[in-house]
Amino acid sequence: MSGILKILLLISLPLSALSSQIPAPQTPQPPHSSTLLVRWEPSSPVNGSLCILRVRSDQPLKSLSGTWQGHKVFFDFDATSMTWYGLAGVGIDTISGQHQLALEATLTSGVRILSNHPVLIGRANYRSIALSVPRKFTEPGPEMLARINQEKMLKNEVFGRITKDRLWEGRFIAPVNGIMTEGYGTERTFNRIQQTVHLGSDFRADTGTYVGAMNSGTVLIAREMFYEGGFVVIDHGQGLLTLYMHLSEINVREGDAVKGGQTIGLSGATGRVTGPHLHIGVKWQGIYVNPASLLMMEMANHN
Repeated sequence: MSGILKILLLISLPLSALSSQIPAPQTPQPPHSSTLLVRWEPSSPVNGSLCILRVRSDQPLKSLSGTWQGHKVFFDFDATSMTWYGLAGVGIDTISGQHQLALEATLTSGVRILSNHPVLIGRANYRSIALSVPRKFTEPGPEMLARINQEKMLKNEVFGRITKDRLWEGRFIAPVNGIMTEGYGTERTFNRIQQTVHLGSDFRADTGTYVGAMNSGTVLIAREMFYEGGFVVIDHGQGLLTLYMHLSEINVREGDAVKGGQTIGLSGATGRVTGPHLHIGVKWQGIYVNPASLLMMEMANHN
């Protein structure tokens, strides 16, 4: 055997021995995956819609939360349908097109799942009308301006609160039996000089008509205000509020717990109005949404 061959054998033997001790490479494990099926109602939301989100998972979840246009979406689990439910609002100024819903789920095993879901937002067409009201409501004096500013600060503080727990039960109901006379989103010109957007719904209601809470919750505001007149605001939890305006009488106090259908006051013609009626507003985390969309929703009890 030549000297060169001996050297090659001496070099190759320890390498062969060493390679026999190296464990075989492991096959990479695929990342943990879980499918979240998301359904929106209405299926084609527009600017001004209040939407209910229904989420189902192919694996049991310990918790679920979401983020929508900078707002947190709270979810509750309904064991009967094995579905997670949450609310999300679309502001009237929202630009049409695709917007992202971000979900964060935690499996019962503790594994965290992140996913994004595109939501197509359409554009609604809202009409315009002209109204006449007393001049003080379009050109308030210094004393009235001071009152308006104080009331504005109070409303901003109250509307900024978010109760994380759900306080409502089942479907929301109309506050009166009267028909809706003016819808959400109408552009209104008062006395030809001031233009606003009607961010609620008006119901026909003669002065003295009983007004019921649209669902259970806690009374945040129950007092007379300049523009709103007799004014009641109910917190239904998770950032959802209902507002009742122009009441001639208020029958609840701030801090009261109320049930759906409970009388909270009597309708009237107080504040900035052209005649007796009931104005209803709905806010989701500071965003005014269409009250009609709330009344049409099939809400789960989440038992």
